[in-house]
Amino acid sequence: MEDFEQLRRAIREHDRRYYVEAAPTISDREYDALLERLRALEAEHPDQVTADSPTQRVGGEPITGFRTVDHARRMYSIDNSYDEEELTRWAQRCFEAIDPELLRINERLAELDDRESQLKGKRDAESKASREALVSERAALLQDRLNCLSVAASEGYPLPGGYVAEPKVDGVAASLRYERGALVQGLTRGDGYRGDDITHNLRTLRSVPLVLEGDAPEIFEVRGEVYMPREEFDRVNREQVAAGVEPFVNPRNATAGTLKQLDPKNVEGRGLRLVVHGAGERSDDLVLTSHVELVNAAASYGLVTSPLSRPCDTIKEVVEYVDWFEKEKASLPYNVDGVVVTVNRFDLQERLGYTSKFPRWRLAYKYATEQAATELLDIEWQMGKTGKLTPRAKMAPVFVAETTVQHATLHNVGELRRKDVRIGDTVIIEKAGEIIPQVVRVLDPERADRGQPVELPTVCPSCGAALVMEYDQRRQNDLAQWSKRVEREKQLAAKQSREPEPIPEPPPLTELDESGRYCPNPACPAQLKERLWHFASRGQMDVDGLGEKVIEQLLAADLVGGYGDLYRLHTKREALLALERMGEKKADNLLAGIEASKTRGLTRVLAALGIRHVGSTASRILAEQYGSIDALTAASIAELESFQIDGAESGIGPEIARSLYEYLHSDLGQAILADLRAEGVELTEEQPAPAATEGPLVGRTLVVTGTLERHSRNEAHDLIAKAGGKAASSVSAATDYLVAGEKAGSKLDKAQKLGVTVLSEEAFEQLLGLSKLAADERR
Repeated sequence: MEDFEQLRRAIREHDRRYYVEAAPTISDREYDALLERLRALEAEHPDQVTADSPTQRVGGEPITGFRTVDHARRMYSIDNSYDEEELTRWAQRCFEAIDPELLRINERLAELDDRESQLKGKRDAESKASREALVSERAALLQDRLNCLSVAASEGYPLPGGYVAEPKVDGVAASLRYERGALVQGLTRGDGYRGDDITHNLRTLRSVPLVLEGDAPEIFEVRGEVYMPREEFDRVNREQVAAGVEPFVNPRNATAGTLKQLDPKNVEGRGLRLVVHGAGERSDDLVLTSHVELVNAAASYGLVTSPLSRPCDTIKEVVEYVDWFEKEKASLPYNVDGVVVTVNRFDLQERLGYTSKFPRWRLAYKYATEQAATELLDIEWQMGKTGKLTPRAKMAPVFVAETTVQHATLHNVGELRRKDVRIGDTVIIEKAGEIIPQVVRVLDPERADRGQPVELPTVCPSCGAALVMEYDQRRQNDLAQWSKRVEREKQLAAKQSREPEPIPEPPPLTELDESGRYCPNPACPAQLKERLWHFASRGQMDVDGLGEKVIEQLLAADLVGGYGDLYRLHTKREALLALERMGEKKADNLLAGIEASKTRGLTRVLAALGIRHVGSTASRILAEQYGSIDALTAASIAELESFQIDGAESGIGPEIARSLYEYLHSDLGQAILADLRAEGVELTEEQPAPAATEGPLVGRTLVVTGTLERHSRNEAHDLIAKAGGKAASSVSAATDYLVAGEKAGSKLDKAQKLGVTVLSEEAFEQLLGLSKLAADERR
């Protein structure tokens, strides 16, 4: 009998040579013959079939729907830059957050600011002398900082370990999880926290190994891009047309549509491929210190990585790569839309951290966006879920960035006025991020026969209510801050028996600062439709079967007038069945989807309510912090304002806090929440396990810095929490212990200045009651 495993190994090896090394040693016909031979043998001996056999990429019946699964680690998006100056500014920010000398200077400047605030208002001779010394020291520090940055700029902001530049493949992001070397799960990005389970489809990709090669780690979760080569895209579209089906618009759309197929047999022949560019969760037996090591490890396990990835010592080398790749990208057999730049070393990535949306240590450089000229035919006004009207340009059809475009956003009223767009103008459009069409400018604003400026609506086109004008929030904040400063100066001057010093007033608000107009009527039909659609959409309550068309029918039949009515539709089954194209099965699925949404939890409910300024990130953080709608409602505005989103550059702040507070305490908000509660919708969030109330670190605050030998930063934080302590990110007078590993940096200096007890890794383990042997065994 022919050796089954030998034949399987041969096929896997040819897969590797074709997809990983791009150096096949047999023809497609010879490969197909090997695969058919294995299929025939397994058909004769079904007891010899294994789950990881190359013949088992497609198996089982089509699924009935996609499960949504939590990511083990959040799957972030990547922030974009569109010119080399922006790329260089990003490198400067990274350098400033990492360079020890700049950190020392910045910390000292912060200390001087604190000291200066303590001296404010004091007029004695000693305070005056102290202020003069502060001014002198600050000037010297600022000059040192300038000199340091000047040298760094001339050298290209070099970082220890450098940067990595690699092509940004234009596809669909995916996460693949391997356990003990076997592929066990594949997810889409989704909202970053949860994604759709597309394992059955990813298994069909020949570039995805079902089993990793070599000594694979216990857990290895890789992130990458699924894409369709242009040659495959052309072939698939020819097949679509021949079958009388609408062809795909571009390879990215074709990839996304293919991955959403319920039957993997429809995926197998589409020629999709995967390229790996990152990782999620990985077990401790895979020790990596950099992005380069990660990519090399992935390749050694048989995963496809980009052969065009290049380590760069400085951002100048990155810019050279960007310029070189712009000339080369057209020759590639797949679409790319830029270059991804990554800070190489993992310890530096950890130090840089994340915003609420993006890693600070990674940036995508996008090449110049394709533009096109077309005639503006009309300005349409779209109603959003919060009642805001947004202008949208209706244009003569034009082909740009691989799609035909007839509509483009004008963002807001202020933008419409600043660009002075008029009916009949020839306008230049482009796709922002190569996704959303937007009007860039008027081609010939000086021509004599231009039409009149666009007349702005003053009443809601849906309900007739008078529209309310909104102004740019930053300009409003400037004026509010000015008013506060004037008031503080008056109070201080009165205490000191002097005339208030004049404080320059910001320019007054003008029509160019108007950011939008919105309908204040909560019963507005257009708003209600948008709110219901938002409430039911994916990422919110995720109600299967409740799309825009169904909502329009429900409203027209007067079956719903609010969120709670959705949960009472089961009592109106006959009326529901009377709707167009609403059969028994469709109605059953819709009602089942509505019922299932009751258990989504507080995060989804908050995001689904469409509260002004309260998005999905703030909803998740607030739900996790407060746990229930009752606790959240009991919070004061001051408490909400001071709440910080972990890792974000700014907290929730006054705008979100005020909007949330007003909604929760309004008659409308309370009525909606009471209605949802009465219908059994869960208004609580599953809480993480409470912090330990016993242990050697109860009531103590610790900061971990540098590289520890036996513990990662996250592991050390977990040990602190289990021992009852609190892990903080920065050293202050409230810090009890600093756990210092190698290359501890400025935190160690600050701890020593403040008299904070510094622990070695061994002393930290002794404090926890861990022996070195036990710590090693934990790993």
